[in-house]
Amino acid sequence: MKKAAFLLLSAIVFVSCIKDKQTTWETDMRAPIVKSELTISDILKSDDIIENQDSSLKLVYSTELFSMNSDSFISLPDSTFEVGASLQTLELPDDTVEYRITMADIARSMGGFYEAVILANHGKNFPISFPTPTDFPVSGTSVDISMNDLFDELILDSGVVEVIIENETPFDVKDIDFYLKNKPQPGGSELINHNFPLVASKGSASEEFKLNDDTIKSELLGELKDMTVTVPAGTFAIDTNEAIIAKVIVKDLHPREATAIWPDQNVIDETKDVPFNSNIDVDFKDATIREGEIYFEMFSSLQDSIFITYEIANVFHPVTGLPFKIDTVIPPAPVNGYSTMSKAYPANGYHFDFNGNGIATPGDDALALSDDTINTYVTHLTARIKYTGEKKKLSLEDTVYAIAQVRDLKPVFARGFMNYQKITAGPSTVNFDLFKKVKSGNIELEDVDFEIEVDNGFGASALAKFINIRGTNAQNNALDLNFFGNNDTMEIASAGYNGENQRTSHITSSRPLTPDTSNIDQFIENLPTAIEYEVEVELNANVSKPSDWNIYKPLILDPDNPLNFIHHEDEISAKLNMEVPLSVIADSLILVDTLDFSLNSQSGNEVESGTFKLLVDNGFPFDATTSLYFLDDSELVIDSLWSSQTIYRASVGANGKVDNETRSVIEFEVDEDKMNVIKSASKMYVVARFHTFDLSDADKKFYKIYSHYSFGVKLVGYFKYKFSN
Repeated sequence: MKKAAFLLLSAIVFVSCIKDKQTTWETDMRAPIVKSELTISDILKSDDIIENQDSSLKLVYSTELFSMNSDSFISLPDSTFEVGASLQTLELPDDTVEYRITMADIARSMGGFYEAVILANHGKNFPISFPTPTDFPVSGTSVDISMNDLFDELILDSGVVEVIIENETPFDVKDIDFYLKNKPQPGGSELINHNFPLVASKGSASEEFKLNDDTIKSELLGELKDMTVTVPAGTFAIDTNEAIIAKVIVKDLHPREATAIWPDQNVIDETKDVPFNSNIDVDFKDATIREGEIYFEMFSSLQDSIFITYEIANVFHPVTGLPFKIDTVIPPAPVNGYSTMSKAYPANGYHFDFNGNGIATPGDDALALSDDTINTYVTHLTARIKYTGEKKKLSLEDTVYAIAQVRDLKPVFARGFMNYQKITAGPSTVNFDLFKKVKSGNIELEDVDFEIEVDNGFGASALAKFINIRGTNAQNNALDLNFFGNNDTMEIASAGYNGENQRTSHITSSRPLTPDTSNIDQFIENLPTAIEYEVEVELNANVSKPSDWNIYKPLILDPDNPLNFIHHEDEISAKLNMEVPLSVIADSLILVDTLDFSLNSQSGNEVESGTFKLLVDNGFPFDATTSLYFLDDSELVIDSLWSSQTIYRASVGANGKVDNETRSVIEFEVDEDKMNVIKSASKMYVVARFHTFDLSDADKKFYKIYSHYSFGVKLVGYFKYKFSN
């Protein structure tokens, strides 16, 4: 801000015309080297200088202090959803086996006279009338039941066998013993042993039997035996095709293990609520993702292909609007081994609703259901086997294990409540190039307007605490910016919500620094070239979060007025803004500048020795002295020209403006040895020392700088040349 240095000589270019050649003869010659007129714009960046109506100048300068993007505050957590499940159920289709004991079979069992009469009178009435019902023991029958076309052997977890006895005959049948056994016989394990006490004529009886922990062979034996047939009194019609029918229905079979032909069925169907870890410090409502992925890895021990559907019901496709879904197939596993598959699916563009079971099904009118929540996914895993017509060995001990990871997510946009996060910017350093040409010295400024300006693109208010702001000048002298009365915080207003494109409407907050509230004058007068800072930003510092979910829910889930929101193209940033009228006092202020330099001749003639004359027409109200340093290609000083002669300031009229320039002439004598050193230089380092008043002088006054002030210089040489033949 205080660039008394701003006003002064910063660039003098020395160019020579002579190049080494063998000397043939000598003569004295005068050679002008450079002529230039410098204004304040040659010393300072023109963008920094503003001309007032009276042509006086002021310096307007701004530099970035810090910036934080949305990724500094919003980090979607890497979430791993692990679903490990043995097969929840295995199902086999129902099957029915039927066998019959006809009236002819019953007659043959009765034998003798009754057998002959019954068989001979098919379709007629029975010719013999019994005065009372008469019981006849009848031998039963057995039937082979084969389920080989369904399975080889199964170990049941559970199942049902329903036995139905239907009696088509005119006889009541009593004391029917029913058996169901595994073959081979004898020794086959018995599965069912049951007595039906009575099956009336033209009636039926049934019984269900639950099978648990039973092993069932594909070859079974069913038996109806030891029954009693009651022949009724009087006459009755004879139809030898009528029968006692036994139906064996095997149903609801859920094997623990079986080698079977399996029908289509879901062996895993599992839905899980997956909340974020409890250490997540943001309450997320929703987010749209710009990059990231959903990684999916599956393991299966099934010796059959398994068809996997994995769905995250809260994650919606950017085009279709349908939930994220993976459909894939895991090939059959080797015996005693696992088959695997893995794949990463880009999540770019997907929209995440973190509202658990409150998801809105696409097409529903309601935006959300009554059980909306935050920070929660719902996942659904379905594992399905399909009918192939081939026998496969499966077991409930077979497992399907899924690992799904949502990872490296970076949001385009996110809504929710960021809670009370504290993010620290720094410690870091920014270059403050306003005083980069000032080597040393002291200045005093008549006035300084300084502020810290924060541009907030986040949908959250904040409180900034300035932990440290330190300026360091070119001499490595550091000075801290102090806030009087511990007033080192700044309130930052929240950006506005733009629901149309999810961008934010930035808002600017500022904190002026004055001599009454800080040591800002001394800070700037230290002429810092670098500013080190450390700032803590706390979001929502002045916002109270309702502890009651019923109150909090409508706030965080309001799509038109969310509590907090961010867009990745918007950030929060701070600048240091300064406006300084160029009205200064300079005391031993030193400016430096480095210029290209060459005394190489293009004509073959070579400078041998001589005199440099610096002619200065000073139109600024500052005295000055100057020295020149010569540098080689490595920018090491190889020689110098010193002068303590004063370059006198211009005269100032009663109106405080320069009315006449002052010319000063400085001579530098250079002998042949010194010239030989200077001729090898490629750069020149100019040091200018400026002075108006001692800062302790009671009569010191501030001088304004006007746009027409200039510093005219001309460098001439009175050289002795050597000319080539």
